[in-house]
Amino acid sequence: MKLSETKRIAREHTSSVCSLSIDTLNYRYLLSAGADTSVQLFDLDLYAQNSNGVRKIESAQHISRGSGHKRMISSIEWYPVDNGMFSTASYDHTLRVWDTSEMTEACQFDFECRVHNHKMSPTGAHALVAAASESAYVRLCDLRTGAFAQSLMVSQAGTNAVAWSPTHPSVLVSGGNDGIPKLWDIRQTRSHLLDFGADTLHAHEGGLNGLLFTEDGQRLISTGADPHVYVWDVDTPKSPITDVACNSGQPNSGSRTTGCGAVSSCEMALTAAVDGTIGLEVLFRPCGDTTVSATDITSGRQLALLDGHFAPTICAAWRPGHKELYTSGADSNILICENHMPHK
Repeated sequence: MKLSETKRIAREHTSSVCSLSIDTLNYRYLLSAGADTSVQLFDLDLYAQNSNGVRKIESAQHISRGSGHKRMISSIEWYPVDNGMFSTASYDHTLRVWDTSEMTEACQFDFECRVHNHKMSPTGAHALVAAASESAYVRLCDLRTGAFAQSLMVSQAGTNAVAWSPTHPSVLVSGGNDGIPKLWDIRQTRSHLLDFGADTLHAHEGGLNGLLFTEDGQRLISTGADPHVYVWDVDTPKSPITDVACNSGQPNSGSRTTGCGAVSSCEMALTAAVDGTIGLEVLFRPCGDTTVSATDITSGRQLALLDGHFAPTICAAWRPGHKELYTSGADSNILICENHMPHK
């Protein structure tokens, strides 16, 4: 993969871009948010052509700095089954739901601590938003009632990341500063079902900060402040099946400050792509320096190392059907990379 020579995203943010989300209905609309508290919405098919033949994509709609959240926005998510709504979580102790057409707030959930990350079920089977925060609980916010539906006791050390199964609407995984992914069935809230790596020493040192299910829901990917990127079989989670180490060629910078907080206390956004053309299932992972690694999930082989940012990378978002990867970081830029990875 390499940086696009024909398209670029206008620089609309003034500080670190901490979260990206591409809609899952048309794969056309990109949301971005971060430390400057603004939200930008880009129509990826709407652009102007400059004299050099480069197509520039500018923000189509936005929420101005300070008019919504008052502190850094840590994560942003499209509603999976309707582009008319999206949600944001913030260090201002709130999670907010927004009307896309008006870019106005529709609902707010108040926490008593920073909210690190939130996720909606990709199945669309329910209206629950799982929120990871500094508290000992993962809170489930019900969009239908505007109230908290459940609280899952996770860890006194707090939670940094959550992920819903793409195939089982009630199955959720959480991860925090104890470094251990925990599997939940929200129909059984007294305790989590199991710890990944319970019989081994595969907890992420320094805390876990990223979780991602593969498209088939059979494998879970976890990353932390250490160099390890574990791939787990959900049915046999005693030990990871692969360690997809992030090899950036630079010293490990897992705890490096990104402008979005230390990596260990802010989700390191992962994204994956199943590309029939190249025949690989690929994980894209920000490495905590200026690079993003592209790795074959099955073999652990690094396919590419993408570099182009001037400060640590934080996010990666894949655009299915277009072979485009969008990355962002502490330099306030959003870059577009195009797929030129080798075949199997």
